[in-house]
Amino acid sequence: MSEKSSAQRRFERHLRDHLLVEFCQLIADDDEAPETLEADALLSDAVSARATDLHLDPFPDHYRVRLRIDGIIVDAVEVSYDQGRRLVNQFKAMATLDPIPSVRCNEGSFVYTLDDIDLDLRVTSIPCVSGDKLAIRVLTPPASVQNIQELGIPSEGIGWIQRWMDATGGMFLVSGPTGSGKTTTLYALLHELKLSDSHVVTLEDPVEYEVPGINQVQVDTAHELDFARGTQAMLRLDPDYVLIGEIRDVPSAQAAISVATSGRSMMATLHSRDAVGTITSLRNLGLDDYEIAANLGIVASQRLVRRLCKECRTKGQPDEISRQWLLDAGREVPEETWLPTGCPSCNNLGYRGRLGVFEVWQLTEEDYGRILKHEDEHSLRQALNDRGQQMMLDDGMAKVESGETTFRELLRTGVMFSGLRSARE
Repeated sequence: MSEKSSAQRRFERHLRDHLLVEFCQLIADDDEAPETLEADALLSDAVSARATDLHLDPFPDHYRVRLRIDGIIVDAVEVSYDQGRRLVNQFKAMATLDPIPSVRCNEGSFVYTLDDIDLDLRVTSIPCVSGDKLAIRVLTPPASVQNIQELGIPSEGIGWIQRWMDATGGMFLVSGPTGSGKTTTLYALLHELKLSDSHVVTLEDPVEYEVPGINQVQVDTAHELDFARGTQAMLRLDPDYVLIGEIRDVPSAQAAISVATSGRSMMATLHSRDAVGTITSLRNLGLDDYEIAANLGIVASQRLVRRLCKECRTKGQPDEISRQWLLDAGREVPEETWLPTGCPSCNNLGYRGRLGVFEVWQLTEEDYGRILKHEDEHSLRQALNDRGQQMMLDDGMAKVESGETTFRELLRTGVMFSGLRSARE
């Protein structure tokens, strides 16, 4: 194992002591037959640490256990190669995967009950040079977000979304990269809609979380229930609102348009860098400008940034990198800003939890005209800037000023970059 500096060793011990207490105690006791599987102890510690993913990374003479906490990978502990292989085999057995070293990518899943809570775990195994690498996604029941006001969307955007919900027809899209909280936003809308006098049906691949009171349908291509057939069936169910989990390809894009043109209200997620970028994404999926202009009503784009720990945050000067990005984006550099420190409450990371940074675009007749003229997203974004549209960076700056997050988080998640594009345009 490579030699580490004393600072690195202290940092690793600190993380191990706080994040993987039960697991480290278990593997340290090599003499007695453990009553608890190492995988059980690791899962218990990982859930306590609020990890969304576990990674078992192979090295020539050891395995490294890493956790993704609040969107950031944290090196938790290193174990011997034999201990790592035992962990890999235990997780494979739980997911009903062949414990023999992998020769191709294998995927499995299982339900794990911890403290009376059912966790959905999805395991992916792939062969690497030094051995099998495992990634385990931990899907816990979502936080109780019962209305869109709790998401942190600016008040103007909330008003636009609520007016869209009160009307009938058109598309509402939530855009952003993978892991930006798009599904949470849509499920908050579902929670509100189930309380109204509306009939709501979803078509998802897969259904991530069950929402009581909502008719959720999972795509099943093995039994000929794809997006095209599922959409046709949903429209015959007399829905008021239809949710298509993600517009990811031509069939799902055509399904979304089919719903919207039928007069129903359609909701979906889409991968794009910002709200205006959804126009380019929809065009790339084969939709014509007239289809987009005739059906698209509102786009909400978002990122998830880490929330500063309120127990240890402190004020200080912005670092040079943040200062330069702010200047390039045409923003004023404050003399002081909130910074992370680290304490036992946040596992010495300086952050605890995450929050959303949003921009909401309600399309106007002017916007529809520009789309029909096939103007690119740069022209569309410039038009929004000219009329004073609040962009994602504006919301991010407000949340930095209030001490909820940091400039470095805006930079890490691409919020600062979206502001830079707007400034250059």
